[in-house]
Amino acid sequence: MVKKTLQCFFVLTLACTTSLFGANRPLVAHATRIIKGRGVQLRVPPNQHKIFSNVGPEANEYQANGYFVAGSTSALGVSQFIAVPFTVGSTGRTLSLVQVPMQWYGSGHNTVQLCLYSDSSGAPGSQIGNCVTKNNLPAFSTTDTLTTFNFSAQGLALTASTPYWIVGQEPSSGANTDAEMVWCGESTVLGYNVSSGGWFTFNPDLESVMAVFGI
Repeated sequence: MVKKTLQCFFVLTLACTTSLFGANRPLVAHATRIIKGRGVQLRVPPNQHKIFSNVGPEANEYQANGYFVAGSTSALGVSQFIAVPFTVGSTGRTLSLVQVPMQWYGSGHNTVQLCLYSDSSGAPGSQIGNCVTKNNLPAFSTTDTLTTFNFSAQGLALTASTPYWIVGQEPSSGANTDAEMVWCGESTVLGYNVSSGGWFTFNPDLESVMAVFGI
């Protein structure tokens, strides 16, 4: 399914606390300029099956927008994890690759983890397998690059017609808890967890791009 590309912004917006968004509303990153040229377009890797994608058309100009993925000692002052849902089709698959436009906001360590989670009543449930860590991602608002996270070695079986979540997060301890990243793009539903306050879901204005592949 092809959708428009979303926008990212440099100025941090601290949203108000409301009952609709649980204890804390997720924090948003804003960028002020369009990246001229072609936008992100999905290219299915060889020997892979596309399970899910909301990557926009190549004809779009790429802006950026998204929600922070940050550790507990980041400049945000709170941790924030972001989750994007997907549902496996009528054929079960083994998770192989996940592509996301995750970018470094310029503060703290340049590192992030992507993890597979089960679904629990429409929100992320339990982690499945091990997280995949990537370092030295592109700087925020400089590129339309999709970074690939490789889960192939884990042999994580995905059941047909079953919902799952991909979670962007930072470790709970160690030096990398200061990482401050941005997951740019679009989706129709997002999950978020601020300061380990539990998972909430909502229909976002700013969403998160993702492509999931399996074999």
